[in-house]
Amino acid sequence: MLTKGKQEIKVISLERGEKLQICGEYQILQGYIVCRTGNHLLKILKAGSFIIPEKDLTAGLVEYQAQRTAQVAFIPIISATDFLRKQTQAQQDIIQLFANQLDLYALPIKERVMALLYKIACEIGEIKMDTCRIPMILTQVEIARYIHCTREYLNSVRKVLVKEGWLDSGKNWVLLDWKRWEEQIPISER
Repeated sequence: MLTKGKQEIKVISLERGEKLQICGEYQILQGYIVCRTGNHLLKILKAGSFIIPEKDLTAGLVEYQAQRTAQVAFIPIISATDFLRKQTQAQQDIIQLFANQLDLYALPIKERVMALLYKIACEIGEIKMDTCRIPMILTQVEIARYIHCTREYLNSVRKVLVKEGWLDSGKNWVLLDWKRWEEQIPISER
């Protein structure tokens, strides 16, 4: 337990794959939380706060799941008005994330891979010099599932992106020439 003023804040430890299911505000203390629906990656969350809205809007289709081990703090509601405002914003964000997913699936697979890698890089990437390294929190199988292709096809696209100078040839996902990525990926796919 942590304390905030006079209130105790409950710290929750999660193992890979465990889900948060209670509506409320959370603060990520360690690790990553994946916001997804089925085989669709909506967002990867890292250090910071987020809201799990009531299930009315999404009928329980959106999941918040630990990617590796994670620790989150459940933040007590101090002001119902403030929480409702934050929840409304979180619901609008989810609707936008759903719309972005629809746009993503209209693209050919190579562009889907690039758009997803760019999105993940923007959310959790580590930019150094003119490269962006994506932490290894998603497996190739998971990335392929989110792109809706096989792992083998993902690897063939990866080889093309390495050959074209978009990715480093190492084992990790390292996006080369970050400015080029920013210029190439249309704003609607970000």
